[in-house]
Amino acid sequence: MSLALLDLLLAAREPLVLCTVMQVKGSAPRHPGSWMLVGRGGLLAGSVGGGGGEALVLEAAREALADGEARDLEVAKLGTAAEGPDMVCGGTARILVEPVASKAAYTAARELLSRGERAVLVRRTATGQSAVFDATGAFTPEAPEGADAATARRLLEQGKPLLDAEAGVFYDPLLPPERLLVLGGGHVGRAVAAAADAVGFTVTVADDRAEFLSPERYPAGVETLPSGYTEAVDAFPWDASAYVVIVTRGHLADLESLRAVLGKPWRYAGMIGSRKKVRLILEQAIADGFDRAKVEAVHAPIGLDIGAETPEELAVSIVGELVAVRRGVPNAGISGRARRSAS
Repeated sequence: MSLALLDLLLAAREPLVLCTVMQVKGSAPRHPGSWMLVGRGGLLAGSVGGGGGEALVLEAAREALADGEARDLEVAKLGTAAEGPDMVCGGTARILVEPVASKAAYTAARELLSRGERAVLVRRTATGQSAVFDATGAFTPEAPEGADAATARRLLEQGKPLLDAEAGVFYDPLLPPERLLVLGGGHVGRAVAAAADAVGFTVTVADDRAEFLSPERYPAGVETLPSGYTEAVDAFPWDASAYVVIVTRGHLADLESLRAVLGKPWRYAGMIGSRKKVRLILEQAIADGFDRAKVEAVHAPIGLDIGAETPEELAVSIVGELVAVRRGVPNAGISGRARRSAS
């Protein structure tokens, strides 16, 4: 769910029905976790797939507005046509049609997202009873019947929706906007920025060399920040969902960048370099008095072990590790393998 859709839900004064794709079988145009808001006048925002299938969901939403009851629907052939722009070929989607009786869970979710923290909306499919689960292990308000905290915690890390059909509970992770700071606009930094932008990160590239920040080097959505690395770190909006990749032009700039980054909150920090180089820099950071656990949480050497050599290959390796962290895959990268070997 986008923040815009969540904000619309919270701001609305009229009765609303929230329609959520919980599960997909076969080919369908919308993935689990897709939302659609419906009011008295019809569709307000979002989509669960379009076409005749969505029309059936809209009709169920109108009925839910009238009687206040949740509905658990299985809808076939969402989309416009088998050969139309959605290319749907007979798939089905299971959709929860939920009158929004209380906004407590959504308000709590919005507060978490505003701080860069993840949340999982947990809903009872039979009733639409909703709560939000956070990283402390708490449900707000009380957990719906059948909800499992261990499952919610796992999905909080993985960021993937899950329908537990047997328990009648749908787990719907909400991820805050994921911002990536790339420190260094050289060949690798440029390739990382392009690859990360393509998989949904909001990317800022910082460098003190103006020629490495020319707009034609980057996709349109990538922001460039002409400044020193420490100044760039101070200017970046850090929170629990922030990512940073250190790919500067040399050892001293890497150390300068790392020192600045270690004083900030983040979900991921990675630094490029040989094992020897990164070991020396990490040891220096510990000697400087930075918390050992936080230093050891830095992914260095950075990336997945795919034998990458060119800037573009290195970008695939690095952004692959970012996605692994996004999805809660533990110790997927080179540094994770090194830690397992040392243990």
